[in-house]
Amino acid sequence: MDVLAADWKLTEDFSQAPETILDAAFNRYSERYRLAEPTVRAFVEERDREERIRRELERVRNRFISAAKPPLYGLPIGIKDLFHTDGLPTGAGSGLPSSALTAREGSLIQRLREQGAWIAGKTVTEEFAYAGPIPTRNPTAPDRTPGGSSAGSAACVASGMCPIAVGTQTLRSVTAPASFCGVTGFKPSYGRIPLDGVILLAPSFDTVGIFTADAASLASVAPHVISGWVSPRQGRNPIEPGRKPVLGIPSGIYMKLMSDGVRLAFEKQVAALIQAGYTVRTVEMPWEDEFIYGDAMLCFVQGEMAQVHEPWFAEHRERYGEAVRQAILQGRTIIAEELDRYRRGQLSLRDDLSEARRAQGIDLWISPAQGDVAPLHGGRTGFTGMTAIWTYAGLPTISLPGGHAEGLPLGFQCIADFGQDESLLHHAQQIAQLL
Repeated sequence: MDVLAADWKLTEDFSQAPETILDAAFNRYSERYRLAEPTVRAFVEERDREERIRRELERVRNRFISAAKPPLYGLPIGIKDLFHTDGLPTGAGSGLPSSALTAREGSLIQRLREQGAWIAGKTVTEEFAYAGPIPTRNPTAPDRTPGGSSAGSAACVASGMCPIAVGTQTLRSVTAPASFCGVTGFKPSYGRIPLDGVILLAPSFDTVGIFTADAASLASVAPHVISGWVSPRQGRNPIEPGRKPVLGIPSGIYMKLMSDGVRLAFEKQVAALIQAGYTVRTVEMPWEDEFIYGDAMLCFVQGEMAQVHEPWFAEHRERYGEAVRQAILQGRTIIAEELDRYRRGQLSLRDDLSEARRAQGIDLWISPAQGDVAPLHGGRTGFTGMTAIWTYAGLPTISLPGGHAEGLPLGFQCIADFGQDESLLHHAQQIAQLL
């Protein structure tokens, strides 16, 4: 796949781009699609795909023909098949009829269009972002999974078909595919990007995520995708120029949920950071090991999932895959009081993590993005041990490429305090350059 290495220049200023950029972008996308998609299968199959894209390109051209070109002008974007997108059906990786699922386009897709981007297609997801077989292959190793559930979004970026893709994360669904495919995956703070126009899995967890090839590209995209983005030097906790962040590694069972190969790779990365002048501290965390290792978070997800799917499940129960059907049935047994307790726990842990960070002088938490490398295709699509607790607390996370174990990509995960997305991305760029 070396020929498909992404070279979309997201740091360019497209405000003065010539009109031919749309044709150039389409040709670049089409060539990569021709080379990669037959093997990678990142996109949901679509009738009259090229004709639909040509119509969309014409709309972009006409919309901005006499105006300054917006920052994402001409760039193709992959959209996880949970996002309602005008002109495309929503299938959510399921056997349900798209007529039952498809609804109006949400504010994120509208914002991307306003910024001049065009929709390359819907990307493959596991059934309702929960479980189920997927055709998508890992572009770095086609015998391996690209991760789940935002499989297609990570794969279309890793294969160079798109410079940007959108996914969602409930427990690990951005971080795992980013780690396995060797791209950057950003999960903002909970609620930072609106979820209107998205089929949800567990509303107390679900967060929109963004994939790009690297951290520098993400830094070029984020301010135009996320409303209210503020320079980290002008935010509520301004960053001192040149200051390296203090990094915290969680103690306890959390750092035992990984293979020996991943542990060795992470230790080498930490040693390189220390050699470069970073301060790294091991910190006792304000959570119970049993909560990390147990199934409480999964029960929480299943309980909310049952509520979300109640109307569809009543009518289309037999169209659900077995794993999703059983999860919904299990979720029905979880009482409302238990779900309320979990929701209170989210806010409590968020506050406790913030206090632990301040008490220890930590700027970012760090860990491997996944506990192992990408499994073989057809099996499991990720590991929740290194990711779920941060999503539960709603904190912003980023998986950076730059590590390997067993010859396969391995992400390096950075986590910031709730609402500190801008600072996270600022520091992550520095760390990415070192990695």
